[in-house]
Amino acid sequence: MARIAWYQEKIGAYDQQVWEKSLVQTDLNGLDSKPKRTGHIKPDLIDVDLVRGSTFSKAKPQSPWTALTRKGLVRVLLFPFFFQWWIQVTSKSVSSCILMLYFMQVAAVVLYLEVPGASASEVFGPMCLMLLLGTVHCQIVSTESSRWPSGSPAALHTHLPSPTHSHLLAHYITNTDRPLINLYGPSIKAKPREVERLRPNVNPRSSDTDDTMWEELLQGPDTASTGSSDSEGNGRYNAGMAIPQTTTLSSDDDSLQDRVSAIIWEQGECKKADMSVLEISGIILTRVKLVEQGMGYLVLSGLMTATLALLPFGFRLAQHLDVLSLGSLSLAELLEMAMGPPDARAYAFFLITTVQRVCLTGLFFFMMCVAERTYKQRLLFAKFFSHITSARKAKKSEIPHFRLKKVQNIKMWLSLRSFLRRRGPQRSVDVIVSTIFLLALSFSFIICAQLLHNHKTFLEPLINWEMMVWASSLILFLLRLATLGSETNSKYSNSSVLLTEQINLYLKMEKKPNKKEELNIVNNVLKLATKLMKELDTPFRLLGLTVNPLIYNITRVVILSAVSAVVSDLLGFNIRLWKIKS
Repeated sequence: MARIAWYQEKIGAYDQQVWEKSLVQTDLNGLDSKPKRTGHIKPDLIDVDLVRGSTFSKAKPQSPWTALTRKGLVRVLLFPFFFQWWIQVTSKSVSSCILMLYFMQVAAVVLYLEVPGASASEVFGPMCLMLLLGTVHCQIVSTESSRWPSGSPAALHTHLPSPTHSHLLAHYITNTDRPLINLYGPSIKAKPREVERLRPNVNPRSSDTDDTMWEELLQGPDTASTGSSDSEGNGRYNAGMAIPQTTTLSSDDDSLQDRVSAIIWEQGECKKADMSVLEISGIILTRVKLVEQGMGYLVLSGLMTATLALLPFGFRLAQHLDVLSLGSLSLAELLEMAMGPPDARAYAFFLITTVQRVCLTGLFFFMMCVAERTYKQRLLFAKFFSHITSARKAKKSEIPHFRLKKVQNIKMWLSLRSFLRRRGPQRSVDVIVSTIFLLALSFSFIICAQLLHNHKTFLEPLINWEMMVWASSLILFLLRLATLGSETNSKYSNSSVLLTEQINLYLKMEKKPNKKEELNIVNNVLKLATKLMKELDTPFRLLGLTVNPLIYNITRVVILSAVSAVVSDLLGFNIRLWKIKS
């Protein structure tokens, strides 16, 4: 890259005129010769990042996704050598179970060569699933915040739970001149012993160089990037940094410290209180956690896991079973049809592969349920947020209520909207959803290709049955996530709230004509806020390939072309499910 940059500058010099060379010289001089004076950022103004939500940044991985994928594959393939790393990013019990599955996979590969009735998908399916799960988990735990040394103030700041989540910190936090439900005040101090109790259990060696003997295997030319987080002020942290005698926690965003006069209900009585964005979001978070989540998709995951685990036995049984003689067969004869003649090695192989399929498939569907639950919680955040400006709904939902009757209230409302959209798991769930999307896309393409090749023999191999079960379950989850995401986006982008507040302003103008000028200013700000939301908000799209419009369009054309060809082949006449717009 250095030579490319050198040659770029070399050939660029031939294009420069005198005026451009003088500008280059001015750029080289920089700001060193300029007189400077002390300045500060005005907290009463807002940035577009605040409305967009990028102000409330999340941790990002240090390495590009290609390096993380390679590291995940290596750490799964050589699992015993990275056992300590897996303990650090999961737990000892979970890592021990995965290690057992790893050795069972090795045994299954050995037995596969000696069991004539075994299917390739029975041994290679769990292997691919283990590699996939390991790679996904490696991408999830690769953020900078998980690599901060346990002794650094940054680690304490990141892992310190918010008081709105627990009032358990009441006896920890001392010497503060602000209320407890607001930890982001200018000065919050903790005693050294109490800091030790709050310190997260993060090993400073849980980085990519955990095992130095495998460092060269994991590192590559694409890991030279040091990475960064969304926030420009994170900086870099020294592994040897010690906790000082007093630790000060502060927030870079003053908009979270602004307060609004909100109405709350206590035992049916209406009261007023000055509340910040953090305090209101904490109440909403508590209300979201109190909502009971349904068990439907967890039960569905269990059924899909059992179906995929027992599918090989059912497939072999269907191949040898005669429906007419079904009633005359004994249980031993049915087992022999499903598992072959009695043989210790064959039975050991089928037992090992069944346990693997149950555990690994169950883990994957468990991750899918986590993503579905996260999307439901995002919808609840949006639902409670939409109730804030409605007195009846706010009272019913037991959350604070305030009107957008002041410019400061509008700013608070926009800040709260962006803050709530960033609460909860973000990038980690996005990784899971992207994996689901890519798997569903791959299975759909392979199924269409198989049907185009020969649809008459499509149902003969076991792997095609497995792909159909996988594809149907993945598509079902994707449809669920798309529905929840669309509903969440519509609630956050609902302009009827702002229109209602404009009507209320006109009602107040009629009632209080002496404040007409002041209320007109608020009304104009509401109109601008509506336009700004429409400008920044985009329709909901599932992650994965859909983020890139070009790749999304290419994928859509390829998949729909394949589906069109399959449907045309099965129905006997041409049908086209897509149309290229000029």
